[in-house]
Amino acid sequence: MSLTRRLVLRALLVMVLVVGGITALTYELVLVSGRNDVDDLLSQESELLSDTLGEQMPTAAGLDGVVSGPEAERAARRALSIRPSGARHVSLIHVDGVRLQSTGGPSRVAGLMRGDEAPASVPGVARTMDTDVGRVRVLDTPITDATDEEIAVITVVAPLDVVHDTAATVLLVTALAGGIGVGGGGIALWLVVRRTLAPVREVSAAAQEISPADLTTRVPVPDTHDEVTELATEINRMLTRIEQADTGRRRYLAAISHEVRTPLAVAEGHLELLGGPEAEIVHAELERLRRVLEDLMAVARGDDEIDADRGPVFLPDLFDAVRTRVESLPFARSVIFREVSPQVVLGDQARLEQCLMNLISNAIDHNPPDVVVDVATDVDEGTVALTVTDDGSGVDPDLLPHVFEPFVTTRSGRTGGLVGLGLPIVRSLVKAQGGRVAMDSGPGGSSVRILLPIATA
Repeated sequence: MSLTRRLVLRALLVMVLVVGGITALTYELVLVSGRNDVDDLLSQESELLSDTLGEQMPTAAGLDGVVSGPEAERAARRALSIRPSGARHVSLIHVDGVRLQSTGGPSRVAGLMRGDEAPASVPGVARTMDTDVGRVRVLDTPITDATDEEIAVITVVAPLDVVHDTAATVLLVTALAGGIGVGGGGIALWLVVRRTLAPVREVSAAAQEISPADLTTRVPVPDTHDEVTELATEINRMLTRIEQADTGRRRYLAAISHEVRTPLAVAEGHLELLGGPEAEIVHAELERLRRVLEDLMAVARGDDEIDADRGPVFLPDLFDAVRTRVESLPFARSVIFREVSPQVVLGDQARLEQCLMNLISNAIDHNPPDVVVDVATDVDEGTVALTVTDDGSGVDPDLLPHVFEPFVTTRSGRTGGLVGLGLPIVRSLVKAQGGRVAMDSGPGGSSVRILLPIATA
C-alpha cells in the first residue's frame, strides 16, 4: 500500500472516530436536555397544581375548619378541573386512598394511569420508568397540612417518546452531515496529501533511474526545507560515497589486472622457448586464464557485454572437454556427467566450457565437502538447457534474486579476496552468446540452467 493511501486512510479513521464521538455526544446532550425540559415541566405543573389544591382546601373544609377525607377529595377534584392535564403531561392526585385523574393529556399515558399498570406513587425526585406505552417521566409530590401530616400526593407524568424521537432525528442528521463531511474531507485530504508527497515521488522516481553503471546521477532536492529535503540530501551524500568507493574499487582491480598480466606474459614467453606437447597444454591453460582475467575485469567494471564468438557447438564434444578438465581436479569424484543429448547449439565452445567450469566450481566451493554435482542437458522446443545441479544446502531466499550481481557471494565468514564474480561472469558470457541463465534453489540444493538455441541448418 502506498504512503499516500496509508496516510489518507489513517486520517480518515481519525476523522470517523472524531465525528462518531461528536455524534454520540450530541445524541446524549439532546437526551439530557430533553429530559431536563420534561423535569422542568413536571416541577412547574406539580407546583401549580399544589398551589391550586391549597387554595381549594379552605373552601372544602367543614364547619370545624378541618379537611376530612371526603372534603379533601372534593378539593382535589376542583383543583384538577382548574388545572387539567396538558398536551405533554397527565396530572393526578392521590387522596384518601383514591386516585383522581384530570381530563386530557397524551392519550396513551392517560390510559396507562387509569389502568392497573399505572406506576405506584413514590414521593421524591423525578424518575424514569419503562412501561407498556414506552418510557415515561414521573414526579410524585406529597402535600401536607399544618401538622406535617400527608393529606395528598400529586403525580405528574410525561412521556419521553418525543425526547427520544428528537434525539434520534438529531443523531441521523448529525451522522449524515458527518458522513458527507468525512467523504468531502477525504477527497480534499487525498489531494492535499498527494500534493504534499509529490517531492517524495520525484525523489523515488529519480532514485529508480540510478544505475550501478552510472553513479554520477543525483536525485532532485526539493525546496521545501523539511524532512523530504533532508532525505534527498542524504541520498545524494550516500551516492557520492558509493561513487567514491566504486572509483577506488575500479582502480584496485586495474592494479590487480596489471600485476597479473605481467607474469602471464613472462610465462607464455618461456613456454614458447620450451616447446613440446606439455608446453602447449600449459600455454592453452594460460590463455584461458588470461581470458578469465579479462572477463573478470569486464564484469567488475560493469560492462554490459563480453566478446564471444557464435557458432555451432556439438554438445558431446563440449562435455568431453569439460570432463577432461574436471578429471584433473581434486573434486572430480563429486561431479557426475549425465548422458548428453547429441545436439548442436549456437555458442562459443571455449566460453561454454568456462561457464560450466565456473558453475561446477561454485557448486563445490559453496557447499559441504560431501556435495554431489550433476551436469546434464535437457532439450525443449528448439532450446537446450545445460544444467548444473547440486544437493547442497541451497541459497538464502533473500539472497537468491541477487546472485548474478557482481561481488555478491553466498559464502559466510569470509573476509578479503575477490569473491562473488563467478555467476556474474557466467551471466555475461551466456548473454554474449544470445542465451540466458536462471537459477533455482531450495533446502535440497541449487540448480543453474544455461538456455541456448539449437543451431539450425
